[in-house]
Amino acid sequence: MTMWPNTSFVGGDPVLDFVNTAGGRTKARDTERLNQFVDALEWAHTVGMLDQIERDQLVARADRNPLEAEQALNELREQREALHAFLLAGVEGTECDTEARQRVHSDIATAYRQAEPSEHFRTHPAWIIDITTAGTRLLARRLALAAARLLASDQRTQLSVCGRCSWLFLDSSPTRRRRWCSMATCGNRAKAQRHQQQ
Repeated sequence: MTMWPNTSFVGGDPVLDFVNTAGGRTKARDTERLNQFVDALEWAHTVGMLDQIERDQLVARADRNPLEAEQALNELREQREALHAFLLAGVEGTECDTEARQRVHSDIATAYRQAEPSEHFRTHPAWIIDITTAGTRLLARRLALAAARLLASDQRTQLSVCGRCSWLFLDSSPTRRRRWCSMATCGNRAKAQRHQQQ
């Protein structure tokens, strides 16, 4: 099972941290950290997208039906890569791949069809989806709603991509010139590489 250290959460938003569950030390997205459905559930519990009861219910459901869990995991990975392509195109000011754009749209539309408005919108998300409605797709639907919120917020203007790896993050620095997803990882690697070249 994948462990989720603090260095896994540098995006500044759960959607970006989800997108960052793939990627390595370079621009290639060659490191997969959602190896099992339970990895995704642990990640979601860590960031607060699932509570303990939901996590436990989904783990039990995955144990009872491994094929359904595998399908849900594959859907999450596809959703993640479509979101990455869509957000990266926005950051870089390039045209997004049609398939990725359509996938993001479809995921958000499906989530809103299953969501219900919350009368506790001052303290909870305005739209909620429960496990009874979404089943093993609960995390995928909540991520789609969170992506819609991010894209509709002013924070979308803070989106940036690491100068060393493929991770995305919100740059809330005063000058908006942050270059690394994390100074402790990519920033230090870049400094060490420059030092070796001297």
